[in-house]
Formats: sequence, structure tokens, C-alpha cells
Amino acid sequence: MQTPAPRAPGRSWTAALAAALVCGCGAPRSTTPVASPAPVAATATRRTIAAATTGMERRDGFIPLYLDPAGGKLYLELPADSLRALFVATQPTGLGSNPVGIDRGGDAGAQVVRFDRSGDRVMVVFENWSYRGATDNPDHARTVAEAFPPSTVASLPVMASEGRRILVDATAFALTDWTGVATTLQQGEQGSYSLAPDRSSINPALTRNFPRNTEIDAWMTWAASGRPGRIVSQIVPDGRAFTLRQHLSFLPLPDGGYAPRALDPRVGFFGIEFKDYAQPIQAPLDQRWIARHRLTRTNPADPSSPIADPIVYYIDRGIPEPIRTATLEGARWWSDAFDRAGLKGAFRVELLPEGADPMDARYNVVQWENRNERGWSIGSAITDPRTGEIIKGMARLDSHRARTDYNLFAALMGADATPADTHFVLARVRQVTAHEIGHTLGLAHNYIASTYERGSVMDYPPPRVRLAGRDSIDLGAAYAAGPGPYDVWAIHWGYGIFPPGTERDSLRAITADGLAKGYLFLSDADARPEYASDPRTNLWDDAATAGEFLQHEMDVRRVAMSRFGERNIRPGEPVALLQERFAPLYFFHRFALNSLSKTIGGMEYSNATRGDALQATHPISGAAQRAALSALARAMAPAELAIPDTVLTLLAPRPFSYGGSVELFGSRTRPAFDELGAARTLAQMIVDAVLQRDRAARLVQQAIHDPRALTLGEAIDTLAASWRTVTRQPDAQYSALERVAQRALADRLLALAADRDASPEARAGAELAIRRLRTTAIARAQSAERASQAEQAHWLAIAGDFARWLDRRELPQPTPALVAPPGDPFGTAP
Repeated sequence: MQTPAPRAPGRSWTAALAAALVCGCGAPRSTTPVASPAPVAATATRRTIAAATTGMERRDGFIPLYLDPAGGKLYLELPADSLRALFVATQPTGLGSNPVGIDRGGDAGAQVVRFDRSGDRVMVVFENWSYRGATDNPDHARTVAEAFPPSTVASLPVMASEGRRILVDATAFALTDWTGVATTLQQGEQGSYSLAPDRSSINPALTRNFPRNTEIDAWMTWAASGRPGRIVSQIVPDGRAFTLRQHLSFLPLPDGGYAPRALDPRVGFFGIEFKDYAQPIQAPLDQRWIARHRLTRTNPADPSSPIADPIVYYIDRGIPEPIRTATLEGARWWSDAFDRAGLKGAFRVELLPEGADPMDARYNVVQWENRNERGWSIGSAITDPRTGEIIKGMARLDSHRARTDYNLFAALMGADATPADTHFVLARVRQVTAHEIGHTLGLAHNYIASTYERGSVMDYPPPRVRLAGRDSIDLGAAYAAGPGPYDVWAIHWGYGIFPPGTERDSLRAITADGLAKGYLFLSDADARPEYASDPRTNLWDDAATAGEFLQHEMDVRRVAMSRFGERNIRPGEPVALLQERFAPLYFFHRFALNSLSKTIGGMEYSNATRGDALQATHPISGAAQRAALSALARAMAPAELAIPDTVLTLLAPRPFSYGGSVELFGSRTRPAFDELGAARTLAQMIVDAVLQRDRAARLVQQAIHDPRALTLGEAIDTLAASWRTVTRQPDAQYSALERVAQRALADRLLALAADRDASPEARAGAELAIRRLRTTAIARAQSAERASQAEQAHWLAIAGDFARWLDRRELPQPTPALVAPPGDPFGTAP
């Protein structure tokens, strides 16, 4: 377990931070703090602050400020020598586009900022807290400070001086693109935009001052220097320019009463990372501290004393009912979690006070995020970069989420209005609210928690859908109704308050207790990459095993598809809208397929540390891999790819005034629905997952150590079973769907053989399979002369593609599978 940087005996944490400042975060010109004001320009010396601000409005607070309504200027009153603070830039208004990603409530993180006087200017410096040397050796501290520079980001002119105070013009600073809007647009291929100063101004209504925070708000206009971005032009009235608000917060540096807590890889917390060059040679330079809110008791030595300053979260009043009430209820799950973790009364939820600005640094907020299309909900936090202390939690709930959930309900159960659809949607709202607030509390995703029965709200849960009997779909337990046991355990570990001198042993005991109960933690890097290897760790799974989850999903899909029809849209809606409901149903099992594919070449593992008695990795047995492969191959059978004729007749072209949508199937048969294109998309999902390059290499490697392991050749042969056996399909539709799956395999083998990033062994295995299957394809083409032209054309095309690669190393240009409509229950990735 990592430990915080050592402190010298008798030194306060404030003193340790001051030492770290000297060694890692000094001024750009000198490592010696400014002790006295530098020479002042004559005009600034003669002018007093009172004289310079005549006619301006003064707003007292942490950093006194002045608003000049006539000149549109903003002035700050600073100490004459230096001032250090936390600086936060946020985005109060958004562009309304998930793909672009400029959201209401977004932030650029926190910086430790220093205002250093230099003659007639004040330098604005961001300190560098990524490299430290908290040590009593000032010479060593200097080596760190001189190796890693800070950033001087602005220069403010001094306008007046009075005693130990100076007045600086901060207008240009406030009207700087601190949140990176222009860069985001350029990276998103939305055109070249730059800030238009003549169309930007300070917003006096939301520029406010308080004893512990100074809030500066501005209207910022970005103008296109060339062709406006396509998405921008769709959303704003004139794509050549648009106006957003930017908000800047200054806060005093938190005092030394917060004690950092070292990260433990077995418990999922976000945090800060830095290099500490004062660590002994036996310890790593890289240090990791978790992110969490400060929490104290009225009597630190008494574990039963009340919480001194509870964590309070505020809900956006703009969330419409009944979603707002569900949001409040979901947020209060954390009240329950803290209470059960022995921290009774530590977490509270309220509505945001009337007139309060959500960007005000004093409020932890849950905001409503309206967008042009569905997207992610997000949980983030403003964190002190020195310690990991969370200063402000900021959760954003996507407004489309409720509609996405309703569409899924309507696809499964029908669109006739019933209390059940509202119950389904609001249950999901509660869960996603708790999930995103969990992030703002410091908790990371835990994608293995579904294996111990909804162990955490930090997992991604699909709705629990089961068959009751043979043909009745049951949504009675669609979503969980409170925090999971892992959540309570993680809060106890991360936020637990222990008597002085007992923290290390207490944390060790809490961890051991959770591991004994099976509270495993694996996160994004273990679940999201296409090469992920642990079938227990997935987005959107809901069963103890991946095989069980796939079986449930396929059973429900089969029943729902057999019933699909006009009942799945509301009276008066165009029948063509059924396609938007059918897409999530046809691909209903996509995440279960992805989960099970990790069994192939798979291994189970944990974030084990020495002494856990846990094996770090454990390859999945050959028998389990073969069972998973058989299930995946069955999912490509024509009967599973087929769409009932009763459904096909309803999937009509879009009606007048209804444009395209990301929710629709792609098509190469426009305006008709592309039945074979949809099947190819599904088949390609399966084949590509099984023969993913890293997965194929792991199959080769596992076979070296276990003669019973599934081999790469065996995996390919299983997927190619229909190539060698002429099956008698019930009709032409099923024969065509079988060919779709065969073409998906052919294209994947060619891609793997030509993939320079794949291992040589995986490429060689694909090459061997291509040689063998070319012979099969030629034979099938010859026998197809007595069958159909479609069959013959299919096999000749595959044989020709294989020959071009084998004989001339010429990679064919296959027609790619169509992109599936998004199906995430949470939304679409930005």
C-alpha cells in the first residue's frame, strides 16, 4: 500500500506543503518567494486605488473586485507582494452537442495559482504540483524546482497602489478561453474558431464575491475564421459565431487540516498522482493519493461523535418532474451508504437554493444536461492538485436518458401508456444519479461488481429482464434500489475517520474484511478495451457469469421480436418509427456477446497485493472457452440473425419531414430496410470479438502451457463449421443469412492476416486458415453450380479474395459491416 510522503517530526502539514512549494512549484524566474513589492511604475505609484476606481462598483470578498460599467472592465485588488489561491474555470452554458463535448457544467480542473508582482505588472503563475520533493534538504528541493517549471499564463497590468494593496486590470484574463472551447472545436473537426473580444464581456449579474470565494462570470463569443462546423451550424442560429458563458472561481488554499490518503488498487478511487523525489530509494517515486471530500468529527478521538461539517449536494431545480424527485431519491442513496459505513449524517441532499449559481464553488451540484442528441451522464470533481481533497462535486445528468430508457421499455413491452413505463424509467434515473454522484465522491467504475449480485452502483447495469415462464417478459426487478455492499465498504475505507494513530491498521482491517466478502474491484482499463480478457468485468452485464447473461438476453430478445409490431409505438405515430424501437431490440444482446467473447483466450485476475492470498491471473479453462465459443457460434446461426417477416413489412422508409437519426439501422438498400446489412453487422460483432488480435495471440500463448487449451485453429474451425457442411436451410432467407456469417469470417481472417499490430503467431494462424478455407470455397463454388447463382457468386468471391492475398499479397477492399445504432443504456460515448 502506498503511503503519503514522509513529514519531518514536529512540522505541520502546512509547513510540508510550503516546503513542497519551494522544491517543485517555484516562480519561473527564481525559487525565492517574493518578499517585498518590486518597483512600481510612476503612474501606478501616484494613483491610489480609491482614485482609480471612482465611479466603479466594489464587491468585497476573498479577492476584492471592481466593475467598471462604462469601460466594461474588471479589476482585482491584490496584496502588493503575492497571493496564492485555487483557480477553477468552468463552463456554465453549453453547445448542446454530445459529440462535440462542450457541456453546461464542464470544467478545466483546478490549478494552484500565484499572483507575483513584477514591476508594473503581476504575473499569473500556475504552480507545478506533478513533481515534488518534500524534504528538509533545501538544496535537494531546489534541484526539483529547477527541473520542472511552472506555467506563467498571464500578465496583469498594475493600475494603482495603496499601502500594501495594488489594483490590477483582470479584464483580458477573465476573457481568456480557459476551458479550451476553440481547441475542442478544432479537435472535433468543427472548424477553426477564435475568441472575439469585441463580442465578449464581463457578466455583472453572476460576478459575485464572498468571504471564501470570488466568482467571475463572462459572456464569451467565438467566431469562425473559415467554414463553420457542421454540428455547430445545426445547433446555433448562425454557425459563424456563438456565445457561451465562462466562469472563473478563486478560493483560498485549503488549510492543513486535510490528511491525504494513499490509494489502494483493491478499492476503486480516483485521485492525484505525482512524483516525489524525496522518497527513499526502496520506495517508488510515483505517489498516488485518492480524491475525497474532507470529513471530520467534532471530536476526532471519539468514533461516535457527530460529523462536524456534512457533505451537502444540491439538485438542479431545472430538472423536470417526476425526474427531479427521482433524482433526489437516487442522490440520497449515498446518505444511506455513509450511514451504513458508520458515518451517520455525513451526507445530505437538498434542492439548490433559489437564485444560487450552480458554478458557485460553494455548492456540490447535480445538473440537468440538455443536448441535441443522447449522450453520457458525467460525474466529475474539482480537486486540490496538492492533496486530492475534493472542493466541489459536479454531476451532469443527460436529459435524453429517460427517453432512451423509455424506448427500450417500449421495444420490450409495448408503447401503450401504463404506470409500468414510468416506474421503469424513474428507477433508472435513481440509479444513474447515484452512479454519477459516486464519481464526484471520488469513486471509480467497478465493472466486476455485477458478479456478486449488484454489488455496486458504480457498475453499468443494463435493466434486469427475465422470462417468467416461456413467453412472459418480467421487468419487476429491472434496476437496483439502493447502494450495493461494495459502495458501503468503499465509503468506509475512503471516508472513514479514525482516532489518531490508528488509521493504517484500520484501513488494513477494512480492506481485509471486504476481500474476505468477495468485494472485487476492476475498472475501465479491465472492461472497455476491445482486448479485455476477464469475462466477469464488463459494461452492461447482469449475471454471475457471462454465459448466463447471454442466455437471458437471447431468450428475452427472441420473445420480444416474435411480438414486435404496431403495439411498440404510440397511436398516431408513423409506423416507420418502429425502426427506432427495433434497433435496440435486434441488438439487445450485444453487450452479452461482448462479455462472453472475453472468455476466448481469457483470464481472470484481480488487483492483488502481497499478502492477499489471491492469484494475480488465472487462465480460463479450455472447456469453459469451448462452451463460450459454441454459444457465440450459435448466436450467428441464421435463426438468430433472421428478422421475422411480420417485422420486416413494418420497417418502412422515413416519412416526410422525418430526417435521419443515429438511432436507425444503416442501409445499402435505401429506401428499403437492409435486412442482410443488419445481420452482417451482428455477425461481424461476434467474429471480430472472437478473433480480436490480442485475443488470438493469447490463444496461441495459452496453448503452449496447457495441452487442453482452446487453440486459435480450433476457434477458427468452430466459426467456419458451416463452410464444410452443406446444411439444408429452411428457405432462401436462411441460406442468405448463412452466407452473411461466412463473409464476416472471411473478411476478419484477411484483416487479421494483414494486421501488422497482431502477433506473428496470430497472423500465421489466420494465414493457415485462409489457405485451407480457400480450397473449401473453391469446392463449394463448384458444387454451387447446381444450386443458385447467389451461392456460386458468394463462394467465388471469397475464393478470389483469398487468392489475391495468398498469391499476390494484395489485400481486398471488403465492404465493411454497417455501424450499429448506439445501444448503451447509459448513452452514446462522446
